[in-house]
Amino acid sequence: MPGKVDKPVMIITGTSRGIGEYLALYYLKSEFVVIGCSRSDSDIEHPDYHHFKIDLANEHQILDVIKFARKEYKKISVLINNAAINPAILSAALLPYESIQNTFKVNVFAPMLFCRESIKIMARNKFGRIINIGSMASKHEVPGEALYTSTKSAMIAYTRVVAKEVYKMGITANVIAPSAIENTELFNQIDSKALLEVLSRNAIHIPGDLKDITNIIDLLLTEESHAITGQVIYLGGA
Repeated sequence: MPGKVDKPVMIITGTSRGIGEYLALYYLKSEFVVIGCSRSDSDIEHPDYHHFKIDLANEHQILDVIKFARKEYKKISVLINNAAINPAILSAALLPYESIQNTFKVNVFAPMLFCRESIKIMARNKFGRIINIGSMASKHEVPGEALYTSTKSAMIAYTRVVAKEVYKMGITANVIAPSAIENTELFNQIDSKALLEVLSRNAIHIPGDLKDITNIIDLLLTEESHAITGQVIYLGGA
């Protein structure tokens, strides 16, 4: 991977817990510099890990993360937009405007901003991998999940357009939509009976594994995967 430092540089959002924390630890072991951010502090202690405690609804705080990567490392090799919230599992007729607004800020506007700024830096090095974490909710259209599903569906459309804009810059953009992953914040918010019903629609009827996610990310990170772009990869057979 081209750049001015030996190690590739990866930005991951939502690294204080769950999928994001797992990804940060995994890629630190794989010799990446990882720049993480979340609403909370991180317990990760590693010389190649940098953590920013930020509000993903705050444009200026997001830009501070990008500025750090640009100043300290002169490159961003990989961007993984993982952070997301699902504060209101409600009928569409009952959704408070504040919940709608904040969920779109975190789940859509923040990833768009990270993408916008990362593309500028990736283009200079003629290499980049953008991976937006989606959800099987976009495929299954679960009642009570209109807000969350809408944000994830918006990111699918966004990613597919971005993929066509950045390919000549050496950048790919894809969505990975995991099955439900046990012991994550979003997993624990879902009613167990409703979850089993949704999982029954997949080819694989059991919750997914964190290793499923890194397995496909590892593939996308290779230079040989330059032709895989603009795709939505549903894990679990959604």
